[in-house]
Amino acid sequence: MQLRTAILLAACLALATACTAEDAPAPASVAAEPAPLATPATPSAVPTLATPTPQPPPGDGPYGGTLVLANRGDPPSGFDTMRTSSIALHHVGGAIFGPGNLVMRCRGNLYIACPYLATTWTVDPSHTEWTFTLRDDVVWHDGTPFTAEDVEFWFDLALNGYEVDGKVRAPAYFKGDLGEIDRVEALPDNRVRIVLGERNRFFLDVLANPRLKFAHPKHLMEPRLQAGDVSVSPLDVGLVGLGPFAFEDYDRGSRIRVSRNADYFETDNAARPLPFLDGIDYVIIREPAAMDAAFRSGRLDGGARGFGHYLTVERQRGYDADLGDDVFYAEMEGGRFRLAFNVLKPGPWQDPRVRRAISLWIDRDAAIPVALGGFGWTTPSLGPPNRFKDKAYVVWPTFDREPLAERRVEAKRLMAESGYALGFSMGHLCRARQSTGCQLLQAQLRELGVDLRIQLIDEGEWNRARTSLDFDSQQGRLSVLPIPEGTEGVYGTYSVSPDSYAKHEDPKVSEFYRLLREATLPERRLEVWRQLQRYIFVEQTYVVPIAEAIYVAPYRTHVKGLTVPPEDGHTHTDFTTVWLEPRP
Repeated sequence: MQLRTAILLAACLALATACTAEDAPAPASVAAEPAPLATPATPSAVPTLATPTPQPPPGDGPYGGTLVLANRGDPPSGFDTMRTSSIALHHVGGAIFGPGNLVMRCRGNLYIACPYLATTWTVDPSHTEWTFTLRDDVVWHDGTPFTAEDVEFWFDLALNGYEVDGKVRAPAYFKGDLGEIDRVEALPDNRVRIVLGERNRFFLDVLANPRLKFAHPKHLMEPRLQAGDVSVSPLDVGLVGLGPFAFEDYDRGSRIRVSRNADYFETDNAARPLPFLDGIDYVIIREPAAMDAAFRSGRLDGGARGFGHYLTVERQRGYDADLGDDVFYAEMEGGRFRLAFNVLKPGPWQDPRVRRAISLWIDRDAAIPVALGGFGWTTPSLGPPNRFKDKAYVVWPTFDREPLAERRVEAKRLMAESGYALGFSMGHLCRARQSTGCQLLQAQLRELGVDLRIQLIDEGEWNRARTSLDFDSQQGRLSVLPIPEGTEGVYGTYSVSPDSYAKHEDPKVSEFYRLLREATLPERRLEVWRQLQRYIFVEQTYVVPIAEAIYVAPYRTHVKGLTVPPEDGHTHTDFTTVWLEPRP
């Protein structure tokens, strides 16, 4: 059985997919695996991601100490994980609410789903009926047992929202990512059945998305909803979670403090209870320069995650000069720098020839030093080495390799053919912290005759406006699930995925995703994925992919056991396995 499991897991790695329980039996309990850790390195535009970390010392365990981290800002939306994917929330939310859902991304390899709140699962041959057996030793931070009814309540709230006395709570922003779910049923013996409306072999990968955190305890949220408080948030009920650290206090604009959850269920490979730390202090530092000063003066153990706070090449040189061997860098493939169109709003950009012309005109290489701080890559590269990831399924197009001058000639021809040889004006929703990228696009497109009118907005307005139809175009920076099927949340139709970059209602896109989910052979899956990419990025050009970031976060070398994901900085923000080496 062990040999069979090893072979199946190897096969899953080769396909960059997660094994289901019918493929490889899930262990009865979760143990902390050896965590990948980026070691001190010199600046590199295309680093090699993630190397193994040493295990904690033997004995009673490396317990104690408080980890001090920067956080990019105050968590928005009342810490509500159903309302925002902001890293300002999820950097903190991993510790309070946990690293996963029923399953989680494995700490040793994020491309495989590991047991988390569920110990085992079964799936029927049609991949439409999934049954999960929950752990029986999980309690909310207030001591209330976590049950199948909590799971049923969470899915109902995420999928359907809530309505009472004419007041309406909208479904979760990630509703589209969950796919077609017919029903969720709490079963005897602490089991949950999830019945899908269509086949999905990759449902575990969806659930392992770290943004889908259980932050809504039924026993606290439901009474408030029934009383008519449809906007109730996790903060309103005391931030009661299931994670390795329990909420202590929050001083808005200053600090969030969490402490060790003595009832947490995970253990390490030596059966020692986790987490190791006594607690974590998240210091809210909005400005990257202020974070740099605090870190370099010894007041922080780690930097914030989030674009803007991730280091640039120039800032990393300052860290190296001041700290030398006392700093190492967590390096992760990050968000994609894109231009996306709202084709549901009238304007010249409704013509696919215009959108294609804009795509051909943009100088992608120029975006890396200007918009991404010097760490990044673009077509035709496939990114930094990653021993876990099958580059055949990379979530990135590899077309438009012609020289820029040739592409721009074709762009001018398409503009003339579409009747816009003299250009036009187009609004551009721009997140304030990403203004350099907006200015780069504005300068480049001016030469094509497109007057890009930048609408600069703060974080609060960004979280609202990006899901609206109020803009002509916007940037897309969000990370996506690291499998083709997981991109529907950012490339799919607006009615299904309001958080998608481009706003469209193209049924052909939905059909491509249906074919992806139904593909049974890797060859067919890859064929559909390539067709979908060409349709979205070339034939229709709903989205213009420009460049991919490499995110670099600093940590002190006395921080050990840190799990650094090779991509998606929202992953492994629970810090369950972190321990602090005594400093001389």
